[in-house]
Amino acid sequence: MTSYEQILELADRQFDGSATPDEIAQLETLLADDAGAQKAYLRYALMNGQLPLSPPALGKPTIAPTEPVAAPPKVAVPSRHRQRWYVGVWMSVAASLLIAITIGIAQYAANEETPDELAQSSYDNRQPPLGMVGKLGADELGPMTLSVEQGETEFASNGGANVRVTGPGMLGVNSPQGGVLYNGAVHAKPESPESRFSVTAANLRVVDSGTEYQVAMLDDRHVRVEVLNGQVDVQSRIRLPLYYWHFDDPAEAAHSAVAAIATPMTLGEKTKRVAGIIGSGAVRFDNTPASFVQIDEGTGGEVGEGGMACSSGITLEAMFVSNWSGKPFDYDEIFRKEDGVYRILLSFQNDGDVGDYDQPEVTPGPCLSFGLHIEKQGYSELDMPLDGRDGRPTVAELTDGRPHHVVATYDSFSGRKSIYIDGELRFEHQFPVGGLILCGGQAPAVIGNMWRMQEPFAGVIDEVALYDFPLTADEISAHYVNASIGKRYFGEESGPLAAGRWRSVTLVTAGMPRIFDKQTGEPVDVLIP
Repeated sequence: MTSYEQILELADRQFDGSATPDEIAQLETLLADDAGAQKAYLRYALMNGQLPLSPPALGKPTIAPTEPVAAPPKVAVPSRHRQRWYVGVWMSVAASLLIAITIGIAQYAANEETPDELAQSSYDNRQPPLGMVGKLGADELGPMTLSVEQGETEFASNGGANVRVTGPGMLGVNSPQGGVLYNGAVHAKPESPESRFSVTAANLRVVDSGTEYQVAMLDDRHVRVEVLNGQVDVQSRIRLPLYYWHFDDPAEAAHSAVAAIATPMTLGEKTKRVAGIIGSGAVRFDNTPASFVQIDEGTGGEVGEGGMACSSGITLEAMFVSNWSGKPFDYDEIFRKEDGVYRILLSFQNDGDVGDYDQPEVTPGPCLSFGLHIEKQGYSELDMPLDGRDGRPTVAELTDGRPHHVVATYDSFSGRKSIYIDGELRFEHQFPVGGLILCGGQAPAVIGNMWRMQEPFAGVIDEVALYDFPLTADEISAHYVNASIGKRYFGEESGPLAAGRWRSVTLVTAGMPRIFDKQTGEPVDVLIP
């Protein structure tokens, strides 16, 4: 770990109040007589201090925020629209500025840069401003879920549409030009022919072309689409991975019926290509820092951007043969994209509840951990104890030298966060419906390690897939059956993987409303008056 990385890690602990006196002393030592480190530290301290005070961009009396089921993790950064004073954060920042003065950073703070200029300067992107996620404008609404108890709530999207939500209803606003409908009805009216606002409901998406239309949930499964002028394109989700790393020989993969789109990656010196669990290739990790696979695409400028940014759902899937020790403070990463508290994580852990991230709370010990940041809940990890109880596997079961299939999913439409092993549900937690995922950003994804190369895997990993939606239990079972007989998850007859995420089903025109199944995206009616 570089001294710069140590400073940021110690600063994080200082800001959340978990730093020990020895760690504070270590931080002071690292900052002493290093002007560059002092400058970076002060920027980071100012940025963390400003985050809790970012004003809400959308505040209407009719909006009732969804209540969290539990307190957010200690280090979670508050969302822009949550109107609270975070005294603890300011106490931490005050302490950080005290350190800054003690070691002479006051000279730097007296320069001509204003606090606003400092906030816009380069800084470590592990905890970027939450309001910038979703890209609705630099000073506007970040990703959030609007819960309308009754009546109507209106807002103007940054994509140029006037949007009205009718209650009881719930709409997740996750981009400048779109939202996720969980309940109720949403009406979109463009301000100009170039205005856009699409609506997603599970596996169905309504894409407008500057037209005025309404989407209404009729029940748990059916959606009514009505166009007031022009037409909209109703689309169905293509249920294939966003990314798929099979590690097969490129020449063989090029002729495979399910060849993945090539993804640039960097293999560490200690990462070895070996015979595949499925197909011709896999990768072996020897539990050393130089053992990793870094994915060299899919990043973005900030959280909420990049090819791996997911919103309403996510799935991680992999095959592995594990030699994990299960010992205290031994971490074996399967997949990790380290954007701070907005990370995506799937790993073996035994850390004695460091960070208190587990939700639900479990007894400390060996576990398989699935971490995400969910709106209003903060960052948390679904830590499945490897204790052999209630259908859960043991460490011995997962390190028996045989291949195992793991799937971790989160579905904002149901609120369920789940871990499956060998085709069976083994552990899950229920969050409130409508919590959007906050992820993506500058950090590269890493298979078999983390970005600091400090948590290497021991064993073999193959067939890693990342989806921007939750797989169903039936799909997971089918994937395991295929994998257990040496086939790819999707079956050899599934055809090539494609970059497209949606396929057009039908056009709906003005005056001819239609009803669709949100799980399939297919129409379930004839034209209705």
